[in-house]
Amino acid sequence: MLISPKLAAPPACHRSAAGPRCPVLFPPAAAMVTRRPRRRCRLLLRHSAPLMIVAVMGAVRTQNAEGCFDREELRRLCQEANPEAAVNLLDEMFQRSGAGALADLASEEQAAVLQACGEARSLASLRRAHRLLSRSLPVIATAILLRIASLYYKLGARGDAHRALEGASRPPGKKGQEDCDVKRREAYEKVRELHEEICVAGYVPDTRYVLHDIDEDAKARALMYHSERLAIAFGLVSTPPGTLLRVIKNLRICGDCHNAVKLIAKVTGREIVVRDNKRFHHFKDGACSCGDYW
Repeated sequence: MLISPKLAAPPACHRSAAGPRCPVLFPPAAAMVTRRPRRRCRLLLRHSAPLMIVAVMGAVRTQNAEGCFDREELRRLCQEANPEAAVNLLDEMFQRSGAGALADLASEEQAAVLQACGEARSLASLRRAHRLLSRSLPVIATAILLRIASLYYKLGARGDAHRALEGASRPPGKKGQEDCDVKRREAYEKVRELHEEICVAGYVPDTRYVLHDIDEDAKARALMYHSERLAIAFGLVSTPPGTLLRVIKNLRICGDCHNAVKLIAKVTGREIVVRDNKRFHHFKDGACSCGDYW
C-alpha cells in the first residue's frame, strides 16, 4: 500500500523567536470551565429574586382569594339559614389557616352565624360556633358574648347562658390581673421594707392615732398599712428612681403618717406630694412644706 508523504507526515509547527507554536484547534478546558459558571451565577442573581417575589406574592394573593371566598360563602350560608354548613365552614377555616382566619371575621359576620343558629333553633350548632370562637379569638367582644347568652336563653340552655355571661363580666385577659397581683405583692413588701428603714432612721410609731382597742404591736402594724403609705410604696415600685410621687387622699393625713412620709422621702431620695382634704404636703429631704403644722 502506498501512502503519500504529505498525508503521513505530521503538520509542521510554525517557529518563531519565542519557540515552536502549534495551531490550537480547541480552547483549553480550564477556560471553558471558568467562564460558564460565571454566566450561570449572573443568571441566578438576576432572575432568582424576582421569581421568589412572584412566588410569595402569588401565595399571598391565593390566601386572600381563599379568605374572600370563604367569607362570601359564609354570608350566603347565613342568609340561607343553614347554620350547620356555616359552622362546618368555620371549622374548615380554623383547621386550614389557624386562628387568624376567624380573627379576620368582623363582628357582624360572627353575629350572623350566631343568629342563623338561633333562627334554626340548633343548640348544637350554637355551641360549636361558640367553642370555635373561644378557641380562635384571643378575646370575644362583650356584645357577641351577650348575644350568645341571649340565644342560649331562647333555646333553653340556661347553664350555657350563665357561663357566657361570666365570660362577659370577666376581665379581658389573665395577664393584666396577674400583673396587678404582682404589683400588689411588691407594694406590700415595699411597705415592710420602708418600715424597717425608717425605724433605723429614728421613726417611732405614734399609736395615739389608732382608735381601736388592740395591743400596741397591732396598732403599729395598722399604722404601717395606712392607705397613703401603700400608695407611696406602689409608686416606688412602679416608677424609675428620682420620679416625683403625687398622692391624693380624701381624708386628712394622720400625724404618724406625716412623720413617716418625711422619713420615707429622706431614705428614698424622692420628692413626695400628698394632697389631703386640707392642703398640699410637699415632702423632701426629711421635711414638709407645711412646717409640721396642718
